Amino acid sequence: MAYVKVRPPVKIYHLTGKDNLNSILDDGVIRRFNDTECWFCESLDKMRAYMEQTVMCEGKPYYAVGGQLCRYPKFVPEDYVLLKLTPSHAKDNWYRWDQEIPPGSPRGLVQAAKEFSMLKIGYRGDMAFRNAEVIDVPLFLTDGITQGEPVQTTSELRELLFEHVEREQREYTDSLYRMTQGQLIANAGEIEANRFCYNALLTMRLDREQLKVLAAMDDPLAALEFSLKKKNSSVQAQLEELLKCLYESEVPEPVREYLASRTAPAARPRRPARPAKPQPRVEPPSVLASPDASEKAGG
Repeated sequence: MAYVKVRPPVKIYHLTGKDNLNSILDDGVIRRFNDTECWFCESLDKMRAYMEQTVMCEGKPYYAVGGQLCRYPKFVPEDYVLLKLTPSHAKDNWYRWDQEIPPGSPRGLVQAAKEFSMLKIGYRGDMAFRNAEVIDVPLFLTDGITQGEPVQTTSELRELLFEHVEREQREYTDSLYRMTQGQLIANAGEIEANRFCYNALLTMRLDREQLKVLAAMDDPLAALEFSLKKKNSSVQAQLEELLKCLYESEVPEPVREYLASRTAPAARPRRPARPAKPQPRVEPPSVLASPDASEKAGG
């Protein structure tokens, strides 16, 4: 077989298991793992033809990475998704794999090998992507539906959230400049809550589901501030509670125990037991000090 360098594509399609979707979107990268390249098709027509000659051929033998001879299992469309992707970088790392056919092979075999080689292209390395769409495989195969659902990587969600937060913060800061000194003093608690929420949203480690919820809001900063203003509870108390939750989620338990031991008040030394008060010694009566009756009588 031989590799031929090709021009970087604008759009590509990638078939993967549905179970891999969340990790791919969280990563924002299609990884080659133990292979030299990760493989894609440049159109849905090529993807359909490629699938019909590979994964949809139950029992057909193929060579896996490492040269192991395997056979395709039964293909279940519901277990797969098609990803429409835009490569993040226009790197010159794209290749086509041309099957080599022994000299003297039948013309039909040579033509089939050439057509199959044109179905896919490979990226040498792990390929970062953006602007992903998920295409339903059963609908694609049965009804020819090619419209995908736009999805965002975790990195894209984080960037979108930061854009919303920065816009909100600029608007809020502009409103403060229009306040009088008395109004600023009267709103000191709200201003402090805004500052805390702004810093929290920019520094907290949010998982993908949390990012999806917040990034879908036009005003995530105001939403977080609103959540702090619970009935019969001061903003300060809510801030302290949120800080406690952040502390417990971000700081490992052994570190918390160490810090607690450093800040705990020192144990007061125990007061030594007071010695017992000495009791007066009782001496037996002395015969010299207490003369008997005969001595008193002069006998």
